[in-house]
Amino acid sequence: MSNAIAANNLMAMINAAGFYFTPLSRVTEGTPKLAVSPASILAYYIINSLAKMSDPSTGSAFPLWVSHMQDKPSNAGTIYDTSGILEQRQMSGLVPIHQGILIRIRAISYEIGYAKIEDIASALDEVFDETVEIDPEEYVIQNISRTTPIVSLGIEGGTKRRYLFTVNFLLTLRKIS
Repeated sequence: MSNAIAANNLMAMINAAGFYFTPLSRVTEGTPKLAVSPASILAYYIINSLAKMSDPSTGSAFPLWVSHMQDKPSNAGTIYDTSGILEQRQMSGLVPIHQGILIRIRAISYEIGYAKIEDIASALDEVFDETVEIDPEEYVIQNISRTTPIVSLGIEGGTKRRYLFTVNFLLTLRKIS
């Protein structure tokens, strides 16, 4: 019995048997290649392509902020980057990343808030291979998978009677230019 086997050294056993290999490097798709955050890309898509929310700079109804929500207006939304899933390496050496996304809606009534988040979630459930251009970059949203049902967080803390709702997604996208 060789010393390698006795030492239970797997790499030495493989090499002793005459098998030589070069380990694949871990190359990830997603975050390292993106010029802006996944939440920013999806917010841009929700505002400009789906027209389900508005750009906060326009002062229109139901603005959508990225990573924070201002106190006014009462009907508003926020989109956050959250933890996603890093899959196992593919045979090509690439490791797909499914970015975590959380959307939070605040509204002056339960019915308005629920209807708004349901409208957005239903629209995102249909997204497949959509191109988003944020000058000068171009991205493809390959898939959006809802990971939770709509969750009511109840009434916002403080003195205002505003209702909060959230829903979570996994976003698979890639940069194409």
